[in-house]
Amino acid sequence: MTVIYGAMGGDGRQLAWPLLKAAAKLCWGWDALPPVERSPRGKPFFPGLDDRWFSLSHSGGMALCALSARPVGVDVELIRPRRAGLPAYVLSPDELARFDGDWADFYRLWTLKESWCKREDAPLFPPRKVPVPPPCPHRSYTGTDWRAAVCCHDAPPEEIVFLDIDP
Repeated sequence: MTVIYGAMGGDGRQLAWPLLKAAAKLCWGWDALPPVERSPRGKPFFPGLDDRWFSLSHSGGMALCALSARPVGVDVELIRPRRAGLPAYVLSPDELARFDGDWADFYRLWTLKESWCKREDAPLFPPRKVPVPPPCPHRSYTGTDWRAAVCCHDAPPEEIVFLDIDP
């Protein structure tokens, strides 16, 4: 089962690891996190715990943490205009042909791509070659000023569980 926890306020980067600690306590009953290592591509993981996977993401004042029994990837992005050439770099030719300048839709695609790469521990670049929809169970999430996505091995959760986190 995959669960996603979120936190808002302050600096999302500073919220991410305290959010993981709180999420692991709620989901797995852990009072402390075990050691964390990083794959050669930089993906954090718990060594020796093949049934405890996590993924972190942050943007602006928001952080997300996905927990699962199998590899998982989560991504969140605040909606904001970016440089004009970014869609051509990120989107496939078909996606770019359908892109109408709506940055909210751009971030929906971007978060799907990045969450799949995180799940697979695969390179994101060039992002236009990353498949959308991802070839795995996935879901997009929408807030007033953000978009998020998860890619997992089971049914994605319907909602993100938001917690009050004090970094």
